[in-house]
Amino acid sequence: MALASERQELVLATVRERGTVRLADLVERLGVTAVTVRRDVTILADRGLVSRVHGGVTLPYRGPTAY
Repeated sequence: MALASERQELVLATVRERGTVRLADLVERLGVTAVTVRRDVTILADRGLVSRVHGGVTLPYRGPTAY
């Protein structure tokens, strides 16, 4: 498959497109192991770009925007 940074970009793009993505779907789409997907998701979550949920990943809650 791709380099870690390329996989992470694909994960992020998929989450932005769909809102929520199951880890199993990412494993299938990326063609890598679940451990690899979890590692990539952890890196993205540590950077605040996604939120981990049971069995998947979603966009982080940003709260209401003030006008």
